[in-house]
Amino acid sequence: MTNINFTFTPRAATISVGTSLTVEGKLHVCLMQLGAANDAIATDQGRPAAVAAVRHLLVGGDGHSAAVLSEMLPGAQPVLIVLPEFAFGSSDWEMLDTLIRQANRPVVLVAGFGATNGQILLDWRAARVAEGETRRHFAWDQTACAIGGVRPVNGGWCWIHVPREGTHCLIYLKNIAEQNVEAVALADLQFGHAITHLSFNDVDLFPLVCADMLQPMAQHPDSAQARIHDILNGLGDATRPALVIGSLLQHGYNVNWERAIDSVLNQVMANRPGLVVLCNISHDRPVASETEDRWRSLTGVYGKWDELTKGQKNLPCGRRLNAPGIVGAVLRRSEPTIASGTVDWGPYGPVDGKFVWHANMLCPAGAAGLQAPISRPPEQHGYEMARFLRRHRPPEEGWSPRVVQGADRLTSHIASAAKPSAAKILDALIGGVRPALSNPDALHDDPIQPAAITGLHALATLVTAAGIGWQSDEGQVGQLRLSANDRNILIWRDPIRTSRQMRSELGAWRLEATPHPDLIVLAASRFGDVEEGSVEEQRRDDVSSAPPPSADLGAAGTLAAAETDITLPQARRNVASLGLSRIASVYLDYDAAAGDGRRIDELLALINAFFPNEEAA
Repeated sequence: MTNINFTFTPRAATISVGTSLTVEGKLHVCLMQLGAANDAIATDQGRPAAVAAVRHLLVGGDGHSAAVLSEMLPGAQPVLIVLPEFAFGSSDWEMLDTLIRQANRPVVLVAGFGATNGQILLDWRAARVAEGETRRHFAWDQTACAIGGVRPVNGGWCWIHVPREGTHCLIYLKNIAEQNVEAVALADLQFGHAITHLSFNDVDLFPLVCADMLQPMAQHPDSAQARIHDILNGLGDATRPALVIGSLLQHGYNVNWERAIDSVLNQVMANRPGLVVLCNISHDRPVASETEDRWRSLTGVYGKWDELTKGQKNLPCGRRLNAPGIVGAVLRRSEPTIASGTVDWGPYGPVDGKFVWHANMLCPAGAAGLQAPISRPPEQHGYEMARFLRRHRPPEEGWSPRVVQGADRLTSHIASAAKPSAAKILDALIGGVRPALSNPDALHDDPIQPAAITGLHALATLVTAAGIGWQSDEGQVGQLRLSANDRNILIWRDPIRTSRQMRSELGAWRLEATPHPDLIVLAASRFGDVEEGSVEEQRRDDVSSAPPPSADLGAAGTLAAAETDITLPQARRNVASLGLSRIASVYLDYDAAAGDGRRIDELLALINAFFPNEEAA
């Protein structure tokens, strides 16, 4: 049995655990951002969706041939698993304990539960435990700081499981009520008086429940922050890493969490390696403001800004976050999702690593548990584009419903992983006929944001028109295709180039010899629409090409103009342009009584009017 020892003081319970968690200074962490079960909390009902997610993670089943964790974090290295506040009801303990004891690797699982009557906890600890079963502990001195049996508690479970060495489970209590909801809806809750300090051989963990983390040390000398600070200062070894763990039930962004994270990192854990891990419920309500939306559901890992001032790179699973005093990564998805990766206390650099949390795998979750089968994470282009549309929806009152309908089609197309890919759609939307690799995590930046909003609204509107579908050949230009005459359609809202520069790009593209379907471009720069009409080559489009044979160069003899010139391509691509405002007028000038059918028909007529000779041929 893994050796653990308890030291109780009025302010903290220190549990010394005779095992190590880190490998080469890093720790495997899995964050389980599950949906809230608000209706089950007051009556302490079981949470079957959360139990199913843990079962799939640790054991498998229901479409998972093996434990999902074995794919997300292969091997036998220790892993810290964190779940939100109130993730479970007290009746879930037996099943969870059975699942955790089956794990073939060291596991520390931290999860909130409740609201549970105190007598259930008292009976749980008093139960007789057979040899080989999980040892049960309170993380407080029940003699000095007793709980009663009638009133409920908001608590946390912490399992410490080491294969072939046994399993322990600790119960710790929340110390401070959340004042807006919890203190009112659960007015009879009883609270703890001490924080929990898990002292492993190589790292110190401090599991907290939601609001316990919020009181700043400077204003509250007996807060959890102040107690953690005093414990760490008393350890003596300033090189020893610490991890403050928060299980949250927080609906939406709140600046108090930003302040709390900053305080814990830069005051509580100043002058030592320290990180904050938060696991919140899923809060899937995107907002337009990047200041708020960058925090997603708050689930993530946070470090000190001055230790990684340039921030870490964006990953498909983890999105970088830089805020005053804070650097780290949040779970990119705000829907119910679990994500895993290594946590690193530094020092950071090109050799040692440049990630606070290298989140490299995720798995969506739902009412039935974890989605099966598990697969590699999708590119962030699709998720960020779909989220960007949601951040700027619903559109202005009075707009055509085509915008919302088309946005839904675009989101469904992205989710299907069909061609064109989200990256290709976005690259063309911003870069036109010469697309560069776009950064999906910069859609909120100026001057990208207004270009992306206008371009996506135009794309969403046009994709709803009859006869227009997705253009699936990624070797061609254009996101859409007009099926009646096999023409490609490009929606292009450039954030940098002028209209003349865009027109020159189209002219140069037309000169290329590779065959290409006729291309209709609906485009605008930040200064206005491009010039409308068929694009004909001009000398300035490509200064490396020769003048056309019809040009009068004043030459005579063998240098005189000839009927043909074999040095020039025998064919030219067809490209025509229309102003992007043509689409904007469809959804902006919407008449609910008359609809927008006439405007769409007029736009399609303009698109079809180009190149009649080619169509007839």
